[in-house]
Amino acid sequence: MQVFKTALRVVLTHPVYVVVYVGFLSLLGLFVAMGVAPDTEEGSYEAAREPFAVVDRDGSALSEHLAAFLGEHGERIEIADDAFAMQDAVAKGQAKCVLVVPEGYERAFLDAARSGEDVPAVEVAYSYGTMAGTLLDQQANQYLGLVRAAAALEPDAAAADVLARADGAAAQTADVETVRTQGGAIPADRFAFYLMWCSYTLMAAIIVCVSLLMGAFNRTDVLRRTQVGPVGSVRLGLWKAAASLLVTMAVCAVTCGIGLAAFGYTLEGVPAGAVALMLAAAFALALVPLAVGFFLGQLGVGEATTNAVGNIGGMVMAFMGGAWISLDLLGAEIQTAAKFFPTYWYTQAVTESAHLAEVTWESAAPILGNLGIIVLFAAAIFAVALAAGRVRMRSAEAGGNAAASLTGA
Repeated sequence: MQVFKTALRVVLTHPVYVVVYVGFLSLLGLFVAMGVAPDTEEGSYEAAREPFAVVDRDGSALSEHLAAFLGEHGERIEIADDAFAMQDAVAKGQAKCVLVVPEGYERAFLDAARSGEDVPAVEVAYSYGTMAGTLLDQQANQYLGLVRAAAALEPDAAAADVLARADGAAAQTADVETVRTQGGAIPADRFAFYLMWCSYTLMAAIIVCVSLLMGAFNRTDVLRRTQVGPVGSVRLGLWKAAASLLVTMAVCAVTCGIGLAAFGYTLEGVPAGAVALMLAAAFALALVPLAVGFFLGQLGVGEATTNAVGNIGGMVMAFMGGAWISLDLLGAEIQTAAKFFPTYWYTQAVTESAHLAEVTWESAAPILGNLGIIVLFAAAIFAVALAAGRVRMRSAEAGGNAAASLTGA
């Protein structure tokens, strides 16, 4: 039991690793998931009505109809026909867009449209900081384009008839309907994406914490003392394994707990069994960095190497699992190589679990198969770690058989 407490004390004496790798990375994954995975709840859409101004120096029917058309998309404000007043309105954001219709514009516009020449443009100024002014300018050009087409189609028509035809064309709208595909996004995908992103969190945090724990016991001086101590090697190994497993479970619980607290509402309607499979996938993946941390501890690597492996390895694992970018957007070679990483099967398990409508043996079997593959990855790394540890035990640095062969030993 003393070994177990000492192992936990080793981790707690490095609080910066716990705070950064567990807390900060989990919160970072939370913010990323909030921004990338939008809610799919249906809601009403209402276009924003931005302020604009039309300085009419022409006083024609065309300028009046143009202002009325823009009034359907924004809020018209009055601005004096003065250079300073217009600049002040744009600079202060009182008007997102200011259009100036020059004198004689209607006559020049219709003549150019009927003759096929380039039509004159209105003067326009945008407010800084938003694209609302650009949108209003595009809408103005859209209406003027309809007027130009109507004038070109009926060269002999009066200006009032041309404007009436343009108003009729501008009033036509298309019906819009939202269609949900069978494999479309669902609210639970936000929590699923969080778990996918946190594959980096689990990898980095557990590798660093477990390797520090194991490395403290595998230092040469400590290892020699424990070998001659009253605690057997098997019992000592079991206590270290129990401490490492507890650290792994704690990191996994905190990471998943933050996600459940933030995105638990998105799991409404998701079967409890499906949620359990998602959490089980996270725990299964946590066994992989546990094995990697055990391996690094067996090798006796330093903190710098441990942090490098945890960060770089975690990034690579997360990338190959599709956390940074969907694997469907990458080449066939990358998609094939991703199957040799446990995070690929983790992503498959989490995604499939989030889309389960009902948990049955038939629906859960593929997911359990993915979890089994992840556990096999962990078991393979753990076996290599045991072999590496046995070789190191016999090395000269550990004082084993190799040390006896040294000159003067």
